[in-house]
Amino acid sequence: MNIKRFSFTKTAAAMAVILTGTLMTTGCGGSKSGNSSGDNLVLEFRDGDYITGKPYRVTANKSLRDISCAYGVLSKINPVTAEDAGENEWFYVLPEEHFTSYDLSYDELKSYTERCRVTLSDGSDTETEKELSLTDPLTADQWHLYNVGQNPYSVALDPVKGIDLNVLPAWRTVLEDRKEQPDGSGVYVVVTDAPVDINHEDLRDRIYDPGIPGSKDLINTGLSLEKLKEESGNDHGTKVAGIIAASGMNNLGVRGVAFNANIIAVDASNFDNEARFLGYILQMGKPRVMNASWGLDLLSYNIPAVADLYEALYEQDTAVIHAMGNSFDKGNNENNRHYSSSICLDLGINCEFMQTGNIGRAPFVINVGALNSQGVKSSYGSTGSSIWVTGFGGEYGYDTRMPEGMISSAAIVTTNPQYAPHDWNDPDANSPWRNEDNKYYTNTMNGTSSATPTVSGAAALAYQVKPDMTVSQLRYLLATTSRNDTVMPSLALIVKEAASDRTYGEPMVYDYGWQDNAAGFRFSNHYGFGVVDAAALVKGALACDSDPVCAGLKDLPEVYVSGNPNPCEFTDNTGRNVTCSFADYQDPEDQETVLGSSELIVDAVTYDISGITYLPEGMKDFCELAASPEDEEITEHNTQRKQAVFDANLVFQILAESQAGTKSLIKPLYANWDYKSGFNAPYVNYAEVVSGYMLSPFNIATSTFYRETLKEDPDKHWTLNLKSPCKLDLDALNQSMHLTVYGRKKQE
Repeated sequence: MNIKRFSFTKTAAAMAVILTGTLMTTGCGGSKSGNSSGDNLVLEFRDGDYITGKPYRVTANKSLRDISCAYGVLSKINPVTAEDAGENEWFYVLPEEHFTSYDLSYDELKSYTERCRVTLSDGSDTETEKELSLTDPLTADQWHLYNVGQNPYSVALDPVKGIDLNVLPAWRTVLEDRKEQPDGSGVYVVVTDAPVDINHEDLRDRIYDPGIPGSKDLINTGLSLEKLKEESGNDHGTKVAGIIAASGMNNLGVRGVAFNANIIAVDASNFDNEARFLGYILQMGKPRVMNASWGLDLLSYNIPAVADLYEALYEQDTAVIHAMGNSFDKGNNENNRHYSSSICLDLGINCEFMQTGNIGRAPFVINVGALNSQGVKSSYGSTGSSIWVTGFGGEYGYDTRMPEGMISSAAIVTTNPQYAPHDWNDPDANSPWRNEDNKYYTNTMNGTSSATPTVSGAAALAYQVKPDMTVSQLRYLLATTSRNDTVMPSLALIVKEAASDRTYGEPMVYDYGWQDNAAGFRFSNHYGFGVVDAAALVKGALACDSDPVCAGLKDLPEVYVSGNPNPCEFTDNTGRNVTCSFADYQDPEDQETVLGSSELIVDAVTYDISGITYLPEGMKDFCELAASPEDEEITEHNTQRKQAVFDANLVFQILAESQAGTKSLIKPLYANWDYKSGFNAPYVNYAEVVSGYMLSPFNIATSTFYRETLKEDPDKHWTLNLKSPCKLDLDALNQSMHLTVYGRKKQE
């Protein structure tokens, strides 16, 4: 390969001056000649992109013998496609080393001046300059893609350099067998959300129609101005879609993480349609990723048919990537949260239990938390044992609606519905960032709703690299490649505990911080297995088939359910504390097939807690009312009973422990929870979907025990400990309580 790179004899400091643009005097294609034969020499750089390393084609208006440049590498062979350059043509790439130190300024990221030395066909030499700019002008504002501390948003806290998705090296990976680079090509991502503006300038080329009969009212419906005005939040789906797959290299706006992926926009704004749109996604067959930046916090419900659909998506190898929630600091009764407590705010712990609806509890759904531009959990980001990884959600940005006392920090820059902002409700109306050139974009998108599509985009890149990747393989790669506190110190946590808890009057742990489980995986309820690293994920996907563990996750896991009768017993004489121990594992579809002497490597676990029932006695006055039945008519009694059940749930704790002694705090104290209180969300009529308010079975999950070993052992069991302010009905617990384990047999 004929590679040319010209090094000027200048100091590093002088080179930095060049990159700041002080020599950008000749404009786009101007020249500076060493002799008259170089006069009017023009170099043209086209079809490339210096961020991704997509090679530019370099041509000149004069016949050249040779060319070399100060920063970029030139070659007569395309380093991606292996195509030979034409006559008087070269390929140019700005090396990755240019970006690894993160010492570029915001202006240097947006554009730079390349200086080249050219030998003309007559043997004379000359020098010329060329200004190269980002092909998508707002990409420089997208700190979650590449964070150099840019702050065009005028927030108080500058983003911290290096806190980003690490996607540039992923884009720059060359897939030699296919002669392409990862950009999401060939991957289908379903965006289940509010209707997406499918005509947006940066999205319209990414929209794919799966052609399912009868689905036009839910799939790729578009977004009218009337719909946008009708209800707050109808801009949400457009923002999410842009984070995943806004078109790249089209000289417009922003770019998505997987900027060449196919988007299927599914209207999920009405939760009553959940079963219907999940059925459509199953019919599509093509999707590898379903982005779900939605959920119902607090309200506990169970629809078995919907749970079956999520399992079917897993079996079809469609990865459901779901927003963990934005309720870390929701210790109040706003937004239809009925009764609630603010003790969580006092203690600085998660305010709501996040395993309420089917999607939040499904064992193979990839739940995503949020990181801000400072490298710590976003203020609103919910935590919990079912989290898998963390994406980039930012904070509130330049937003006058942010919580009182919070110092402003960057949000996410993405697509906004393509209507004149003043015609509806411009979220950036007060931001100094807003101007005529970015009116169809926003810099105030945030939440785990933003973090989730950053993970979906990274997953799309990995699926392009390994099209046959299973959901289990994706989960493994996310768990092994994401960055934890050992490599990203800003993620450091301390164990949150009280020497004497205000309710129980004894030492209690509210959060275990980071733990190493018995399989060597580092996990926390704050960040899951860590912050997603797109480059490492792509590298892992490339190496999956040569990694015995990853390769071994190609087939679906086996399922075993504990079968020992009466697994639960009182831990002490109070009747309020219960320990459930699990054994006698068998195939739920064939009880004669048992685990026996085999050892199972755990992929996922769930516990059926639907039997939790309070009795009238206990350490609190509300126990008697909480244990009372509902009145058939709407009465003051029912209102008081709901409050009592809610109060009992608030100080209820669920702690799981594996055979190896790893602990998982599934339901921490002081996490608001409506379980069996009788609450119903005012905006969802689940009575029309199923008969009654179903809570059986009610399986909750934890990610903490990933790849630990399950085996039959008479001396050591997997356990679940329940700590309650009221006495518990042991018989009701034992009727339903069991542990379900998904895993693969350990090979000898």
